[in-house]
Amino acid sequence: MQLLGSRPGGDFSEAVSINELGDVVGSSNSKAHLRALLWTRDGEMRDLGTPPGDSGATATSINRSGQVVGSSFGPHGVSAFLWTKNNGMQSLTPLAGSDFSEATSINNRGLIAGTSGFAHGDHRAVLWENAASVRALGSLPGDSGSESYAINDSGQVVGASSGTSGIHAFIWTDKGGMRNLGSLPGGDFSMALGINNRGQVVGISTEARAASPHAFIWNASGGMRDLNDLIPAASQILLVSAVGINDRGQIIAFGGDPDTYDHDTPISVYLLTPKGG
Repeated sequence: MQLLGSRPGGDFSEAVSINELGDVVGSSNSKAHLRALLWTRDGEMRDLGTPPGDSGATATSINRSGQVVGSSFGPHGVSAFLWTKNNGMQSLTPLAGSDFSEATSINNRGLIAGTSGFAHGDHRAVLWENAASVRALGSLPGDSGSESYAINDSGQVVGASSGTSGIHAFIWTDKGGMRNLGSLPGGDFSMALGINNRGQVVGISTEARAASPHAFIWNASGGMRDLNDLIPAASQILLVSAVGINDRGQIIAFGGDPDTYDHDTPISVYLLTPKGG
């Protein structure tokens, strides 16, 4: 484990995304403000700044080319941004009439997934092809809002759609639109949080047998499966949320002791590797 550090005078930092070259992005504080940071593979810590008029920013994703996305904030609210080494930070166009946007993931083609809408109202999952071009991805039938959390290099987007019937994980493709991934048996809540280039999706779902949510993996041929059913029974681990999956099928998940876990107990981070992986 390597300590990345924080901004001078700060007491907080978090790293949330890494590219294939080893560059890391996240955020760190300095007195009252959070700033988006890039920790390069050469050991440099770079403050990515803010768009004019904003006071802080957080970075959420970086691709192979070093393009970074995230959100900035200030007196006018929260706005999605794209940062590049040559052009610095630029705001991404929100949906027409909206006052809120955030960028959550960027793929190696430069396509950006995120959310736009109203800070105190409904949101829509969106896709940016460039800083000036935003596309609403819609929501599942009967729902009033949606948010997108991850995108792969094929342009498949995953997230959650919400309405009076609850919150449901989705996968979106340019050809097929938005598809409901359902939930674990008997569950009424799910969110898709990560996707790899093989189209495998991970996230969180409720299920009828347990009071706590469970982590899941989904693919087009097998549907949704509880990750707790795929680890050795003697593990003594309850996996409650899976947040990322790479092309080898390795999964990052949160969990804890199944006998003592509740929402107020500390959680641990687990790396799950498929057999033979």
